[in-house]
Amino acid sequence: METSTKEKTKLEKILFVMSIFGLVAVFIYAMFIWSHLPETIPRHFNFKGEPDGFGGKGYILVLPFVGLGIFIFTTLLSQIPNAFNYPYNVTEEQKQRLYINWRIYLSWLQTQMIYFFLYGVWRTAQVAFGKVDGLGIYTLPIFLLVVFGTTIYFTVRGKRLYGENKITR
Repeated sequence: METSTKEKTKLEKILFVMSIFGLVAVFIYAMFIWSHLPETIPRHFNFKGEPDGFGGKGYILVLPFVGLGIFIFTTLLSQIPNAFNYPYNVTEEQKQRLYINWRIYLSWLQTQMIYFFLYGVWRTAQVAFGKVDGLGIYTLPIFLLVVFGTTIYFTVRGKRLYGENKITR
């Protein structure tokens, strides 16, 4: 049974719920710790995960609101089939498969970003409370590996989907 391009896949629905849960969690956590935060907290970390910029405790809200913005943007973008860059000679069947592929990719990316932001807010608070020294040296490499790994996977998958049933001239 072929999935309609308007109908979300089961995976997309699961990732959507996970994204909402992550967003709610990051905002609740920020509200919960707000009164306990010192007036100055880390607002930036270097490549080693060490804090190298400080600001008011309001900076703890930057990642939740950026996450909300990414959630809104990617959710809206996934509703526009022509927003994706398809090969010029793509068939309608290929276009539908590619659209679903890129929609699933956006769902994964959205969920990953929100959970990295949740981790970032939690870890920033831990640094502000003096419980840890920074984000950790592996945070940036793991983030890059996950995001670029997902991008590469869905790009290769998209090329495979485009190549299926391709008519050679």
